Amino acid sequence: MNRQVKQVLGLSAFAAGCMALGMGLSHGWQAQAQEEKPVMVETKGMDRLPPIADVAEKLNPTVVAITNTSFVKNQRFEHPQIGGEDFFDFFFGPGGPQQRRTPRGGNDEQRAVSGGSGVIISPQGEILTNYHVIASMGASDNALEVKTSDGRSFKATVLGKDKELDIALIKIDAAHLPFAKLGESDSLRIGEWVVAIGNPFGLEHTVTQGIISAKGRKLDTGVSSFLQTDAAINRGNSGGPLLNLKGEVVGINTAINPAGQNIGFAVPISQVNRILKDLRSGKPVSRGYLGVGPTDLDQAYQDALGVKEGVVVSTVEKGQAADKAGVQRLDVITAVDGHPVRSQDELVSVISSRRAGETIKLSVWRDGKTLTLTATLGDRKALEAQRRGDSGEDSEDESGQKPQGEAKSLNLDKLYGFTVEPMDVKHRLKGVVVTSVDPRSPAAERGMAPGMVITEVGRQPVNSLAEFNAQVKKAGGRTLLLFIQSPNGSQKVTLAIPPR
Repeated sequence: MNRQVKQVLGLSAFAAGCMALGMGLSHGWQAQAQEEKPVMVETKGMDRLPPIADVAEKLNPTVVAITNTSFVKNQRFEHPQIGGEDFFDFFFGPGGPQQRRTPRGGNDEQRAVSGGSGVIISPQGEILTNYHVIASMGASDNALEVKTSDGRSFKATVLGKDKELDIALIKIDAAHLPFAKLGESDSLRIGEWVVAIGNPFGLEHTVTQGIISAKGRKLDTGVSSFLQTDAAINRGNSGGPLLNLKGEVVGINTAINPAGQNIGFAVPISQVNRILKDLRSGKPVSRGYLGVGPTDLDQAYQDALGVKEGVVVSTVEKGQAADKAGVQRLDVITAVDGHPVRSQDELVSVISSRRAGETIKLSVWRDGKTLTLTATLGDRKALEAQRRGDSGEDSEDESGQKPQGEAKSLNLDKLYGFTVEPMDVKHRLKGVVVTSVDPRSPAAERGMAPGMVITEVGRQPVNSLAEFNAQVKKAGGRTLLLFIQSPNGSQKVTLAIPPR
């Protein structure tokens, strides 16, 4: 009897174990299946359309049409971000309804009429628009006229302007005007709904809708980091507001890509907010300057420097804020005041949003260690003066002599795709000169070209071909970090050249 009981108990325990194992495996399979589900979005609220009609109805009265009339003599205006051609031709169209030029008197003088949009930001008649909309094409006889949504016209005066950001603040003599609230653009998400209002082709108070297509777009080398939107922006929208669904201004529409479809750009309102005090005072905009040449931390730099995020310091300008703070070439700036920076555009945007004289904390990665450096920002206006001071050309060696007893060049072409030779004896720069670059090599992809002068490998100066060879051998076939200058020393950059 006892034996039968034991057998029954044993079989029961075995069955229970199998059930537990089966449940465990089932639970594991279920968990695995859950982890492999496709990415989905909550559908809550998707049965309602965004309140674009409400935004249009309430914000339309805050948008104005701006007309700029002046008399010019064959003068052309270059937009700070695009330049080259007359920006009014680019944005408003040659001979279009927003721009008319007629002869007036002799000496090829013309009457120029241009237009754009603006948004009222105070009940006392302060209006934000683009610098290029109000840029004086003539002199003292320039006339600026603003037309409100109720059909009234006012003469406007310029309170402040910033050509670099392409923003201006103007004012009309009026009170109790409907005005828009300035929001903030830093927290905008890609794909968020936005509304544009303006006067394209003279069609006043045109409303278009779309989304934020991208953030941090660069049109050129200016300090602006633009919002990209597919809300239809056309010639004449320039200076008008880009609004979120709360009706807050998140950008000032400023440019289009004429070769594309619905590719428009707006100055983020967060950047405008930072200079609004300067614009209201009429003083020149104060913009901080660090004095480094930033480079994105791509895979080659990551492998060479041993860090995954940040911005590489390619050059450091002598006497500027970074130099005084102890920043060195090939440092990696990972954060400013504790906020991470992941691209050179992000770093430029952060620094230029600060005022000259402000103190910032830089988190820097150097030789496997994180350092905190304190920098007092200089004035960005000193940039051009500094560059002009650095661009003086010294005479090169006219004899064409090479140093006596110089070492033979290593066979770099096979490993890296370029060749070098010693500098002329009397040349101001010390180092080696690049003589050829294989167009299919990593060196060519990185921008190396014949005539460039290599003055440092890593942080080590190389005054001769022998010293250059020694540093290349130390690299052991890994990525070369080369400090390169133009023959006259005016252009400087650090290049990371990986092996083939």
